[in-house]
Amino acid sequence: MATDLQQTQPHPVAPPPRCEKTRKRTLTRRAVMWLGQTCNARCYFCYFIDRIRSAHHPEHPFMSLDKAKQICKTLREFYGCTAIDIQGGEPTIHPDILPLITYCRDIGLYPTLITNGIHLAKPGVLEQFRDAGVRDFLVSLHGIGEVHDEVVGRKGASEKIITAIERMRDLGIPFRFNCTMSKPVIPLLPQIAEKAIAYGAEAVNFIAFNPFGDQETGRRSAENVARYSDIKDTLARAIDMLEDAGIECNVRYMPLCMAEERHRKNFYNYQQLSYDHHEWEYNSWLWTMMQSQMMRSGDPAPPIVMGPYDRRIRHIPGTVLGDRAKARPLLYRTLYALQHLGGRAMRLYHGKHGMYRREAIYRAANECKYRYHQACASCALRPICDGFHGDYAGFFGTDEARPITDMDPVNDPLRFIRDQEKIVEPEDASWAL
Repeated sequence: MATDLQQTQPHPVAPPPRCEKTRKRTLTRRAVMWLGQTCNARCYFCYFIDRIRSAHHPEHPFMSLDKAKQICKTLREFYGCTAIDIQGGEPTIHPDILPLITYCRDIGLYPTLITNGIHLAKPGVLEQFRDAGVRDFLVSLHGIGEVHDEVVGRKGASEKIITAIERMRDLGIPFRFNCTMSKPVIPLLPQIAEKAIAYGAEAVNFIAFNPFGDQETGRRSAENVARYSDIKDTLARAIDMLEDAGIECNVRYMPLCMAEERHRKNFYNYQQLSYDHHEWEYNSWLWTMMQSQMMRSGDPAPPIVMGPYDRRIRHIPGTVLGDRAKARPLLYRTLYALQHLGGRAMRLYHGKHGMYRREAIYRAANECKYRYHQACASCALRPICDGFHGDYAGFFGTDEARPITDMDPVNDPLRFIRDQEKIVEPEDASWAL
């Protein structure tokens, strides 16, 4: 089968010079929001596929511009975030997306759109997003040619996404790639890397096909989920291609023993995510995942923060307690101060790396039910690795574990990712560098 990569071979270009690179690791200040689960594609791996398919689900319709602005204002002023990933569904088809982008830019919350690229292929549309102030696009490239169409559930989607990417390149609009590694996509990972090199993507994220949200309803099967051991060699080749071309590459949600030694710096489990500036800050992420911030009706809920000792969610003083635990007096006094001091105080509070690590461990163990093989007990990387997603372990078990025993135990989540060069946008240089 001829692929559109074979049909279109643009001249390779160097990564855009707008970004600096660094090995310094600081906590991310990026937020996320979901405008509503309305979409023009039907990706079978989508975290929210039930909500997208059901027009009656409270999170399906797009929220109003006013509500979206309220959420963004809280993310900027209370949580101190300086960037945001705007999602849908498909955010490019929200009727008020352009004024929302401009609003985010005006308040210092630099906007990225996570997109399937279908709408952006239309003539003149990308120019509107550029003029509104979009920072960049995170483009969902989940295959090549017919495979991409099959994965996203829309015939002709591959042609449209390539058209959009070509136009981004020609207009000088920065973009990155997301690729979910479902089974049909694995043989194409090097071709996806070649796309990124040819068109000048700033970064590529290869994401394990794990269930979150609606995917827990059981659409995953051995037919569309690849074994980690079957991914490993092809993924390594794609990472090498990208790194040789100077393009940042990240692998998310796979056991660290699946990485070649030279690629351990590219693997991000939950404990490493907070140090990727293109990932989401845990405090604000907890808040935006509440249904009140994801559905059309109703006002946004009051802000919440994580507790300083173990995982607790609290509403700020004067409101109803969070549903995870009862508050402690010391924590309430802390939150009362934070409520009145605002974003600057929240940034200081976020500086407690241990709190973020405990949150990461909680998410992996309690929300995703990650499991370890008995051999993992002897692995030096176990303290910083999530292990095998519970759903994956249910399909295939955990016998693929290959413990790393040629080094002392590693208890620092940054041990390997410190060696990766990551891009830093100009607006982030003052704090990220």
